[in-house]
Amino acid sequence: MIKTIILDLGHGGLLNGKYTTGTAKMYRFPNGEVAYEGVINRMFGKEVGDFLKYMGYNVVYTVDPTDPTDVPLWKRVAISNKYDKDDAIFVSIHCNAFNSRAHGTEIFTTKGKTMSDILADDIIEEVNRDCPELRMRWDLSDGDKDKEEQFYVIRKTKLFAVLLECLFFDNWEDYQLTKDSDFVCRFSNAVANGIDKFIKSMDK
Repeated sequence: MIKTIILDLGHGGLLNGKYTTGTAKMYRFPNGEVAYEGVINRMFGKEVGDFLKYMGYNVVYTVDPTDPTDVPLWKRVAISNKYDKDDAIFVSIHCNAFNSRAHGTEIFTTKGKTMSDILADDIIEEVNRDCPELRMRWDLSDGDKDKEEQFYVIRKTKLFAVLLECLFFDNWEDYQLTKDSDFVCRFSNAVANGIDKFIKSMDK
């Protein structure tokens, strides 16, 4: 049975008031408030990890939620690939940005049909159920809800792997949700429940 969840918290955080990731991963709203993707990713990642630990899983972070370091992609994958796919899965946590109007949640796997597609569906379905205020940006063209891209961290890991885009950090309404403790709790619990659902289905 899979007992270990690798949580990859995308990009960097704030160190002594300075962002450790490039400006493309931050957004300044007209009122002067700044959203930092890496900070938001760490917040969601810690919440998801706490729920998974409560469920009895071993949680391994590619970067600790309290560490602002922007860890290179190859190091994230190297941490993941210390584990066998019979023992662990990989979930990369991000937030999206586009034109400040796009909003909602989406989840990615690599191209083609794999078991990761089922993991993605289980996660996104739980989020859809528990967070009805969100727009689910899924792609049903191939019969499941995930989108497919060859992102490095999910392409290079040997584990079942997904990349979750929680919200659009450059969208004001989505950004406000990141500051709503009830929403963050519901969203993170839904992600953990989706992971748990997938693992239990694998054992049947």
